Amino acid sequence: MFTVAKNFTSRVSQITITALNWEHPGKGGFMHDTTAPPAADGSKQKLLASAERLFADRGFNGVSVRDIASVAGVNSALVAYYFGNKRGLLSAVYLRHCKPLNQERLRLLREFSRGEGGASLEQVLEAFLRPALAVSPGSGGSSEFTRLRAILSGENSELLEEVIEEHFDRPSRLFVDAFTRCLPHLSREDILWRFHFLLGTLYHTGGHAQRLSVLSGGKCDPSNTEACLKQLIPFLAAGFRLSSI
Repeated sequence: MFTVAKNFTSRVSQITITALNWEHPGKGGFMHDTTAPPAADGSKQKLLASAERLFADRGFNGVSVRDIASVAGVNSALVAYYFGNKRGLLSAVYLRHCKPLNQERLRLLREFSRGEGGASLEQVLEAFLRPALAVSPGSGGSSEFTRLRAILSGENSELLEEVIEEHFDRPSRLFVDAFTRCLPHLSREDILWRFHFLLGTLYHTGGHAQRLSVLSGGKCDPSNTEACLKQLIPFLAAGFRLSSI
């Protein structure tokens, strides 16, 4: 009888603690609710959008936390709350693009690989390029993100390398493997050089589209994904197919 009463009392105490933790979040306990309120989540998204736009326009070093918060219309202390610091904010900007970008690249690569004989060189190139050049309506446009990457590549190589390693190394290796299967006459070192040049072409196309528009009097528009891919894929495929140098 004493044991039953003791177990009952213990159970009631657990229920009471649970209720208190829900009623007073932050007091500790296994039911502590750390979910941010909807309004706060909106502030986080505003910071991400503002940071991406400003980083793409001015680079990482040319933008302060105060600048980002001002454009977002939120308190600058929220940058530290959500991201830790400006470096953490940049990483979060990358993450919100990298995840869907990498997923779409790998989806296209798998789709093309199902065909007879596997994916062709042109299809591997399309799987890598199309998601990076296409506009993503829900996230400010992946072409702007490509421009951001181009700007950062010329500004702070150490920072860029850290972020790229964090988000792109594994998918990049999968594409290098795919190029290697398409081009068995080349060494992996040759493929890596040509993949490096592919990245440079992509960054320049996404980061300096206006230059071509001006030179062509508006006849060439790199922001037109289909027109761009029509020119870019054969150009890069020819470079990849060259014999080992």
